[in-house]
Amino acid sequence: MMLSERIAYFYQAASISFAISLMLNLQPVIVLSLYLMIFTTIYALLASRGLKNISANLFTSSIIVNPNPSKAGDEVMIRATVTSTRKGVPAIIRLDLEGLETVKGAKTWSGLLDDGEASLDLVVRSIDPGIKFAGPLKIAVMDPLGVIVKELEIHPRVPVFIMEADRLPSHPSTYSSSIHPLIGLSRNQLIGIDHEYRISQPQESEAPAKIIDWRKTAQRDDARIYVKLYDRLMKGDLAFGIGSGLEIILPNGLKASSEIVQGILAATLPHLDEGYRIWLIRWSEGGEPSTLLVEKSRVFDIPEIPSIKSLIHITRLIDEKESSFLKKLSSQGIMVKLILIDLGADLLEISREEWVESTADLEMRRLLEKVKSLDIPYALTSLENFSECLRRILAYRRAI
Repeated sequence: MMLSERIAYFYQAASISFAISLMLNLQPVIVLSLYLMIFTTIYALLASRGLKNISANLFTSSIIVNPNPSKAGDEVMIRATVTSTRKGVPAIIRLDLEGLETVKGAKTWSGLLDDGEASLDLVVRSIDPGIKFAGPLKIAVMDPLGVIVKELEIHPRVPVFIMEADRLPSHPSTYSSSIHPLIGLSRNQLIGIDHEYRISQPQESEAPAKIIDWRKTAQRDDARIYVKLYDRLMKGDLAFGIGSGLEIILPNGLKASSEIVQGILAATLPHLDEGYRIWLIRWSEGGEPSTLLVEKSRVFDIPEIPSIKSLIHITRLIDEKESSFLKKLSSQGIMVKLILIDLGADLLEISREEWVESTADLEMRRLLEKVKSLDIPYALTSLENFSECLRRILAYRRAI
Protein backbone atom coordinates (compact mmCIF):
# COMPACT_ATOMS: atom_id res chain seq x y z
CA MET A 1 0.00 0.00 0.00
CA MET A 2 1.09 3.53 -0.69
CA LEU A 3 -0.16 7.10 -0.90
CA SER A 4 -1.86 8.01 -4.15
CA GLU A 5 0.19 10.21 -6.47
CA ARG A 6 -1.95 13.30 -5.80
CA ILE A 7 -1.81 12.92 -2.02
CA ALA A 8 1.92 12.16 -2.12
CA TYR A 9 2.55 15.52 -3.85
CA PHE A 10 0.29 17.24 -1.32
CA TYR A 11 2.14 15.64 1.62
CA GLN A 12 5.51 16.55 0.12
CA ALA A 13 4.41 20.18 -0.36
CA ALA A 14 3.18 20.35 3.26
CA SER A 15 6.51 18.96 4.49
CA ILE A 16 8.53 21.50 2.49
CA SER A 17 6.25 24.32 3.65
CA PHE A 18 6.70 23.21 7.27
CA ALA A 19 10.51 23.12 6.95
CA ILE A 20 10.72 26.56 5.31
CA SER A 21 8.27 28.17 7.74
CA LEU A 22 10.20 26.67 10.65
CA MET A 23 13.41 28.32 9.43
CA LEU A 24 11.64 31.66 8.87
CA ASN A 25 9.63 31.35 12.12
CA LEU A 26 6.26 31.78 10.37
CA GLN A 27 3.97 30.60 13.16
CA PRO A 28 0.62 30.36 11.26
CA VAL A 29 2.22 28.44 8.40
CA ILE A 30 4.00 26.10 10.84
CA VAL A 31 0.74 25.25 12.59
CA LEU A 32 -1.21 24.78 9.33
CA SER A 33 1.47 22.60 7.69
CA LEU A 34 1.86 20.49 10.82
CA TYR A 35 -1.91 20.04 11.10
CA LEU A 36 -2.20 18.90 7.47
CA MET A 37 0.68 16.43 7.86
CA ILE A 38 -0.74 14.95 11.07
CA PHE A 39 -4.27 14.70 9.63
CA THR A 40 -2.99 12.98 6.46
CA THR A 41 -0.88 10.51 8.47
CA ILE A 42 -3.74 9.56 10.83
CA TYR A 43 -6.21 9.15 7.96
CA ALA A 44 -3.70 7.04 5.99
CA LEU A 45 -3.24 4.69 8.97
CA LEU A 46 -7.00 4.29 9.40
CA ALA A 47 -7.67 3.85 5.67
CA SER A 48 -4.95 1.24 5.29
CA ARG A 49 -6.76 -0.97 7.83
CA GLY A 50 -9.79 -1.05 5.53
CA LEU A 51 -7.68 -2.15 2.54
CA LYS A 52 -5.68 -4.73 4.47
CA ASN A 53 -8.06 -7.61 3.74
CA ILE A 54 -8.40 -6.88 0.03
CA SER A 55 -6.50 -9.46 -2.04
CA ALA A 56 -6.40 -10.73 -5.62
CA ASN A 57 -8.79 -13.55 -4.61
CA LEU A 58 -11.66 -11.04 -4.48
CA PHE A 59 -11.44 -10.44 -8.23
CA THR A 60 -12.24 -12.62 -11.22
CA SER A 61 -10.49 -11.57 -14.41
CA SER A 62 -9.95 -12.69 -17.98
CA ILE A 63 -7.98 -11.56 -21.03
CA ILE A 64 -9.24 -12.64 -24.47
CA VAL A 65 -7.14 -12.14 -27.62
CA ASN A 66 -8.73 -12.56 -31.05
CA PRO A 67 -7.40 -13.66 -33.48
CA ASN A 68 -4.46 -15.45 -31.93
CA PRO A 69 -2.21 -16.16 -33.80
CA SER A 70 -2.54 -13.23 -36.18
CA LYS A 71 -0.71 -11.82 -39.19
CA ALA A 72 1.94 -9.13 -38.74
CA GLY A 73 0.39 -5.70 -39.31
CA ASP A 74 -3.19 -6.91 -38.83
CA GLU A 75 -5.41 -5.59 -36.06
CA VAL A 76 -5.94 -7.77 -32.99
CA MET A 77 -8.80 -7.29 -30.53
CA ILE A 78 -8.08 -7.63 -26.82
CA ARG A 79 -10.78 -7.67 -24.17
CA ALA A 80 -9.92 -7.67 -20.46
CA THR A 81 -12.71 -8.03 -17.87
CA VAL A 82 -12.76 -7.79 -14.08
CA THR A 83 -15.54 -8.60 -11.60
CA SER A 84 -15.39 -8.20 -7.83
CA THR A 85 -17.10 -10.04 -4.99
CA ARG A 86 -16.96 -6.83 -2.95
CA LYS A 87 -19.23 -4.13 -4.36
CA GLY A 88 -18.67 -0.39 -4.48
CA VAL A 89 -14.87 -0.60 -4.50
CA PRO A 90 -13.19 2.42 -6.16
CA ALA A 91 -10.47 1.11 -8.43
CA ILE A 92 -8.22 1.78 -11.40
CA ILE A 93 -7.60 -1.13 -13.78
CA ARG A 94 -4.59 -1.15 -16.11
CA LEU A 95 -3.56 -3.58 -18.84
CA ASP A 96 0.12 -3.52 -19.76
CA LEU A 97 1.17 -4.21 -23.36
CA GLU A 98 4.58 -5.35 -24.55
CA GLY A 99 5.53 -5.20 -28.22
CA LEU A 100 2.02 -4.11 -29.26
CA GLU A 101 0.86 -0.75 -30.62
CA THR A 102 -2.53 0.51 -29.46
CA VAL A 103 -4.76 1.40 -32.43
CA LYS A 104 -8.03 1.98 -30.59
CA GLY A 105 -9.22 1.93 -26.99
CA ALA A 106 -7.70 2.79 -23.61
CA LYS A 107 -5.41 0.66 -21.46
CA THR A 108 -6.92 1.97 -18.19
CA TRP A 109 -10.36 2.00 -16.57
CA SER A 110 -11.40 3.82 -13.41
CA GLY A 111 -14.60 3.82 -11.39
CA LEU A 112 -16.61 1.80 -8.85
CA LEU A 113 -16.72 -2.00 -9.15
CA ASP A 114 -20.41 -2.77 -8.67
CA ASP A 115 -22.63 -5.62 -9.88
CA GLY A 116 -21.48 -5.45 -13.50
CA GLU A 117 -18.04 -6.19 -14.87
CA ALA A 118 -15.41 -3.62 -15.72
CA SER A 119 -13.93 -4.14 -19.15
CA LEU A 120 -11.14 -2.81 -21.32
CA ASP A 121 -11.58 -3.17 -25.09
CA LEU A 122 -8.56 -2.47 -27.24
CA VAL A 123 -7.46 -2.91 -30.82
CA VAL A 124 -3.71 -3.43 -31.19
CA ARG A 125 -1.23 -4.50 -33.83
CA SER A 126 2.44 -5.26 -34.36
CA ILE A 127 4.47 -5.17 -37.56
CA ASP A 128 7.25 -7.29 -36.03
CA PRO A 129 6.62 -11.06 -35.87
CA GLY A 130 7.22 -12.95 -32.64
CA ILE A 131 5.64 -13.47 -29.23
CA LYS A 132 4.14 -10.26 -27.86
CA PHE A 133 2.35 -9.87 -24.53
CA ALA A 134 -0.96 -8.54 -23.25
CA GLY A 135 -0.74 -8.12 -19.51
CA PRO A 136 -0.27 -8.43 -16.70
CA LEU A 137 -3.66 -7.05 -15.71
CA LYS A 138 -3.35 -4.90 -12.59
CA ILE A 139 -5.87 -3.26 -10.31
CA ALA A 140 -5.27 -0.35 -7.92
CA VAL A 141 -7.87 -0.34 -5.11
CA MET A 142 -8.40 2.91 -3.18
CA ASP A 143 -10.13 4.11 -0.06
CA PRO A 144 -13.24 6.33 -0.57
CA LEU A 145 -11.17 9.56 -0.54
CA GLY A 146 -8.47 8.16 -2.82
CA VAL A 147 -5.67 8.70 -0.29
CA ILE A 148 -4.33 5.12 0.00
CA VAL A 149 -3.76 2.86 -3.01
CA LYS A 150 -3.20 -0.92 -2.95
CA GLU A 151 -1.99 -2.34 -6.27
CA LEU A 152 -2.57 -6.01 -7.13
CA GLU A 153 -1.73 -8.17 -10.14
CA ILE A 154 -4.88 -10.15 -10.92
CA HIS A 155 -4.04 -11.82 -14.24
CA PRO A 156 -0.71 -12.96 -15.72
CA ARG A 157 0.55 -12.06 -19.17
CA VAL A 158 -1.16 -13.59 -22.17
CA PRO A 159 0.88 -14.47 -25.29
CA VAL A 160 -0.05 -12.77 -28.55
CA PHE A 161 1.45 -14.71 -31.45
CA ILE A 162 2.33 -12.44 -34.39
CA MET A 163 3.44 -14.26 -37.54
CA GLU A 164 4.02 -13.57 -41.20
CA ALA A 165 1.18 -14.60 -43.50
CA ASP A 166 2.97 -17.65 -44.94
CA ARG A 167 3.74 -18.97 -41.44
CA LEU A 168 0.19 -18.89 -40.08
CA PRO A 169 -1.33 -22.36 -39.45
CA SER A 170 -3.97 -23.38 -41.96
CA HIS A 171 -6.35 -24.74 -39.32
CA PRO A 172 -8.26 -22.72 -36.70
CA SER A 173 -6.66 -22.49 -33.26
CA THR A 174 -9.01 -23.89 -30.64
CA TYR A 175 -8.73 -25.41 -27.19
CA SER A 176 -11.04 -28.09 -25.81
CA SER A 177 -10.94 -28.81 -22.10
CA SER A 178 -12.98 -31.97 -22.63
CA ILE A 179 -10.32 -33.53 -24.86
CA HIS A 180 -7.29 -32.18 -23.05
CA PRO A 181 -8.33 -31.59 -19.44
CA LEU A 182 -5.10 -30.22 -17.97
CA ILE A 183 -2.50 -27.76 -19.16
CA GLY A 184 0.81 -29.58 -19.56
CA LEU A 185 -0.72 -33.00 -20.38
CA SER A 186 -1.34 -34.67 -23.74
CA ARG A 187 -2.36 -37.99 -25.31
CA ASN A 188 0.72 -38.07 -27.50
CA GLN A 189 2.10 -41.60 -27.24
CA LEU A 190 5.72 -40.48 -27.13
CA ILE A 191 5.43 -38.91 -23.68
CA GLY A 192 3.57 -39.79 -20.45
CA ILE A 193 2.65 -39.23 -16.82
CA ASP A 194 -0.92 -40.17 -15.84
CA HIS A 195 -4.16 -41.83 -16.95
CA GLU A 196 -7.64 -40.62 -17.92
CA TYR A 197 -10.75 -42.81 -18.05
CA ARG A 198 -12.01 -43.39 -21.61
CA ILE A 199 -14.51 -46.31 -21.81
CA SER A 200 -15.61 -49.58 -20.21
CA GLN A 201 -15.42 -52.76 -22.28
CA PRO A 202 -16.16 -56.43 -21.54
CA GLN A 203 -13.25 -58.50 -20.26
CA GLU A 204 -12.95 -62.15 -21.29
CA SER A 205 -10.36 -63.22 -18.71
CA GLU A 206 -10.29 -62.61 -14.96
CA ALA A 207 -9.66 -58.94 -14.14
CA PRO A 208 -8.32 -57.22 -10.99
CA ALA A 209 -11.08 -55.77 -8.85
CA LYS A 210 -9.69 -52.23 -8.99
CA ILE A 211 -10.27 -51.90 -12.77
CA ILE A 212 -13.76 -53.49 -12.84
CA ASP A 213 -16.59 -51.10 -13.65
CA TRP A 214 -18.97 -52.46 -11.01
CA ARG A 215 -21.84 -50.12 -11.87
CA LYS A 216 -21.90 -51.01 -15.56
CA THR A 217 -21.41 -54.73 -14.80
CA ALA A 218 -24.45 -54.64 -12.49
CA GLN A 219 -26.57 -52.75 -15.02
CA ARG A 220 -25.94 -55.17 -17.89
CA ASP A 221 -27.81 -58.46 -18.17
CA ASP A 222 -25.28 -60.31 -20.36
CA ALA A 223 -23.41 -61.82 -17.37
CA ARG A 224 -20.13 -60.29 -18.55
CA ILE A 225 -17.65 -58.35 -16.48
CA TYR A 226 -16.78 -54.87 -17.73
CA VAL A 227 -13.42 -53.25 -17.03
CA LYS A 228 -12.40 -49.60 -17.29
CA LEU A 229 -10.01 -48.68 -20.07
CA TYR A 230 -7.76 -45.65 -19.68
CA ASP A 231 -5.99 -43.33 -22.09
CA ARG A 232 -2.42 -42.55 -21.23
CA LEU A 233 -2.05 -38.85 -20.44
CA MET A 234 1.46 -37.64 -21.11
CA LYS A 235 3.52 -34.79 -19.76
CA GLY A 236 3.48 -32.31 -22.64
CA ASP A 237 6.52 -30.07 -22.30
CA LEU A 238 8.59 -28.86 -25.25
CA ALA A 239 11.85 -27.06 -24.46
CA PHE A 240 13.69 -24.86 -26.97
CA GLY A 241 16.90 -22.91 -26.56
CA ILE A 242 17.64 -19.82 -28.65
CA GLY A 243 21.40 -19.44 -28.64
CA SER A 244 24.09 -16.97 -29.65
CA GLY A 245 24.70 -15.35 -33.02
CA LEU A 246 21.03 -14.98 -33.93
CA GLU A 247 20.65 -11.23 -33.33
CA ILE A 248 22.02 -10.47 -36.80
CA ILE A 249 19.77 -8.35 -39.07
CA LEU A 250 18.60 -10.11 -42.23
CA PRO A 251 18.02 -8.46 -45.65
CA ASN A 252 14.24 -8.43 -44.96
CA GLY A 253 14.86 -6.20 -41.92
CA LEU A 254 14.07 -8.86 -39.31
CA LYS A 255 16.48 -10.42 -36.87
CA ALA A 256 17.44 -14.05 -37.38
CA SER A 257 16.09 -14.75 -33.88
CA SER A 258 12.67 -13.47 -34.98
CA GLU A 259 12.66 -15.97 -37.86
CA ILE A 260 13.63 -18.71 -35.40
CA VAL A 261 10.77 -17.83 -33.04
CA GLN A 262 8.33 -17.85 -35.96
CA GLY A 263 9.57 -21.29 -36.97
CA ILE A 264 9.13 -22.57 -33.43
CA LEU A 265 5.60 -21.14 -33.25
CA ALA A 266 4.63 -22.63 -36.62
CA ALA A 267 5.75 -26.07 -35.41
CA THR A 268 4.34 -25.89 -31.88
CA LEU A 269 1.03 -24.00 -32.09
CA PRO A 270 -0.89 -27.27 -32.68
CA HIS A 271 0.84 -28.70 -29.60
CA LEU A 272 -0.20 -25.64 -27.55
CA ASP A 273 -3.79 -26.29 -28.61
CA GLU A 274 -3.48 -29.81 -27.18
CA GLY A 275 -2.34 -28.54 -23.80
CA TYR A 276 1.44 -28.60 -24.16
CA ARG A 277 3.67 -26.10 -22.42
CA ILE A 278 6.51 -24.48 -24.36
CA TRP A 279 9.75 -23.54 -22.60
CA LEU A 280 11.81 -20.88 -24.41
CA ILE A 281 15.32 -20.59 -22.98
CA ARG A 282 17.05 -17.57 -24.52
CA TRP A 283 20.82 -17.20 -24.25
CA SER A 284 22.13 -13.75 -23.30
CA GLU A 285 25.52 -12.17 -23.91
CA GLY A 286 26.14 -12.05 -20.16
CA GLY A 287 25.96 -15.83 -19.97
CA GLU A 288 22.74 -15.93 -17.90
CA PRO A 289 19.92 -17.52 -19.93
CA SER A 290 16.35 -16.31 -19.38
CA THR A 291 13.40 -18.71 -19.45
CA LEU A 292 9.87 -18.07 -20.66
CA LEU A 293 7.07 -20.58 -20.02
CA VAL A 294 4.41 -20.27 -22.73
CA GLU A 295 0.97 -21.83 -22.37
CA LYS A 296 -2.05 -21.38 -24.60
CA SER A 297 -3.51 -18.59 -22.48
CA ARG A 298 -0.70 -17.29 -20.26
CA VAL A 299 3.04 -16.65 -20.04
CA PHE A 300 5.43 -16.75 -17.08
CA ASP A 301 9.01 -15.58 -16.61
CA ILE A 302 10.93 -18.36 -14.87
CA PRO A 303 14.05 -17.33 -12.90
CA GLU A 304 15.96 -20.58 -13.51
CA ILE A 305 16.41 -23.40 -16.00
CA PRO A 306 13.43 -25.79 -15.67
CA SER A 307 13.69 -29.47 -14.86
CA ILE A 308 13.52 -30.94 -18.37
CA LYS A 309 14.53 -34.20 -20.00
CA SER A 310 15.40 -32.81 -23.42
CA LEU A 311 16.29 -29.51 -25.06
CA ILE A 312 16.28 -28.53 -28.72
CA HIS A 313 18.85 -25.74 -28.90
CA ILE A 314 19.04 -23.48 -31.97
CA THR A 315 22.32 -21.59 -32.28
CA ARG A 316 25.31 -20.41 -34.32
CA LEU A 317 27.77 -21.15 -31.45
CA ILE A 318 29.29 -17.66 -31.38
CA ASP A 319 29.68 -17.35 -27.60
CA GLU A 320 32.31 -19.56 -25.92
CA LYS A 321 30.33 -19.50 -22.66
CA GLU A 322 27.39 -21.05 -24.47
CA SER A 323 29.44 -24.17 -25.28
CA SER A 324 30.24 -24.62 -21.58
CA PHE A 325 26.56 -24.14 -20.76
CA LEU A 326 25.52 -26.87 -23.23
CA LYS A 327 28.18 -29.27 -21.90
CA LYS A 328 26.88 -28.66 -18.37
CA LEU A 329 23.28 -29.44 -19.39
CA SER A 330 24.40 -32.61 -21.17
CA SER A 331 26.39 -33.75 -18.12
CA GLN A 332 23.24 -33.32 -15.99
CA GLY A 333 21.45 -35.98 -18.03
CA ILE A 334 19.48 -33.59 -20.24
CA MET A 335 19.25 -34.82 -23.83
CA VAL A 336 20.48 -31.81 -25.83
CA LYS A 337 19.88 -31.70 -29.58
CA LEU A 338 21.48 -28.88 -31.54
CA ILE A 339 20.15 -27.19 -34.64
CA LEU A 340 23.03 -25.23 -36.16
CA ILE A 341 21.92 -22.31 -38.32
CA ASP A 342 24.22 -21.91 -41.32
CA LEU A 343 23.61 -18.36 -42.52
CA GLY A 344 26.20 -18.90 -45.23
CA ALA A 345 23.73 -21.10 -47.08
CA ASP A 346 21.16 -18.29 -46.97
CA LEU A 347 23.81 -15.85 -48.18
CA LEU A 348 24.44 -18.03 -51.25
CA GLU A 349 20.77 -17.68 -52.15
CA ILE A 350 21.37 -13.94 -52.56
CA SER A 351 24.68 -13.94 -54.38
CA ARG A 352 27.06 -16.47 -55.96
CA GLU A 353 30.11 -14.24 -56.06
CA GLU A 354 33.43 -15.82 -55.18
CA TRP A 355 33.86 -13.99 -51.89
CA VAL A 356 30.33 -15.00 -50.85
CA GLU A 357 31.06 -18.66 -51.55
CA SER A 358 34.34 -18.40 -49.62
CA THR A 359 32.55 -16.79 -46.64
CA ALA A 360 29.83 -19.46 -46.67
CA ASP A 361 32.45 -22.21 -46.74
CA LEU A 362 34.31 -20.69 -43.78
CA GLU A 363 31.07 -20.39 -41.80
CA MET A 364 30.21 -24.05 -42.32
CA ARG A 365 33.72 -25.15 -41.31
CA ARG A 366 33.53 -23.02 -38.17
CA LEU A 367 30.21 -24.55 -37.15
CA LEU A 368 31.43 -28.10 -37.71
CA GLU A 369 34.65 -27.52 -35.76
CA LYS A 370 32.72 -25.98 -32.85
CA VAL A 371 30.14 -28.77 -32.63
CA LYS A 372 32.73 -31.57 -32.79
CA SER A 373 34.20 -30.46 -29.48
CA LEU A 374 30.78 -30.67 -27.80
CA ASP A 375 29.98 -34.32 -28.59
CA ILE A 376 26.25 -33.45 -28.84
CA PRO A 377 23.87 -34.67 -31.60
CA TYR A 378 23.24 -31.92 -34.14
CA ALA A 379 21.55 -31.00 -37.38
CA LEU A 380 22.92 -28.38 -39.77
CA THR A 381 20.40 -26.32 -41.71
CA SER A 382 19.90 -22.99 -43.39
CA LEU A 383 17.50 -20.44 -41.94
CA GLU A 384 15.19 -21.03 -44.91
CA ASN A 385 14.92 -24.76 -44.15
CA PHE A 386 14.81 -24.38 -40.36
CA SER A 387 11.07 -25.03 -40.01
CA GLU A 388 11.27 -28.33 -41.89
CA CYS A 389 14.34 -29.39 -39.89
CA LEU A 390 12.56 -28.63 -36.61
CA ARG A 391 9.46 -30.50 -37.74
CA ARG A 392 11.52 -33.62 -38.46
CA ILE A 393 13.29 -33.48 -35.08
CA LEU A 394 9.96 -33.10 -33.25
CA ALA A 395 8.49 -36.02 -35.21
CA TYR A 396 11.27 -38.37 -34.14
CA ARG A 397 11.87 -37.19 -30.57
CA ARG A 398 11.51 -39.70 -27.76
CA ALA A 399 11.45 -37.65 -24.53
CA ILE A 400 11.10 -34.05 -23.41
